Amino acid sequence: MPTELKQTRRHPAADAPPSQTLTQIAATIPAAQWQTARWKTARGERGTTRLAWCEVWLQHALRKAGGELEKLWLVVDWPADSAEPYHYYLAHLHRPPSKARCLTLSRSRWHIEQYFQRAKDDLGLDHFEGRSWTGFHHHLVLSALAYLFILTVHARAKKNFWCDVGTDAPGDPAVAGEINRLLLLLRYEI
Repeated sequence: MPTELKQTRRHPAADAPPSQTLTQIAATIPAAQWQTARWKTARGERGTTRLAWCEVWLQHALRKAGGELEKLWLVVDWPADSAEPYHYYLAHLHRPPSKARCLTLSRSRWHIEQYFQRAKDDLGLDHFEGRSWTGFHHHLVLSALAYLFILTVHARAKKNFWCDVGTDAPGDPAVAGEINRLLLLLRYEI
């Protein structure tokens, strides 16, 4: 989508197409782009849906001086017999997603639920009694790191282990700085 510079901020060009909602974009995806996907549900049944994805650009970063359009992938999960999409979401991916990746992202609530249950039961996520928003986020990050450590140790014990955690996204300097700070603190505690 073309933009033009006006004083210090960029704005959509006058000839740019108008903004659309996710529902409007999903409704305009050509029939040839939809791919049928099948999976096995938790009850052992076979599920079927249609998946499609396309690039979209968000304008929210244009509010800042020097801001550019943000390119994302819109992934739509819309069963053929349904009047409305089951799920659509925006994903930061460096390459076009595969059908398997889209299906996993759309239909995998269980991993998130398992993390929260295990983090509350085993890792003390529910024991935070602080009063600050920042403190809660520090507690959440430490619980997530502990859970990731446990999963990695468990996966390494399995035959044919291959860890590809974090190979799909670029490094975030804020997260890397926080991890380094936490590792330094842990080194002095051990």
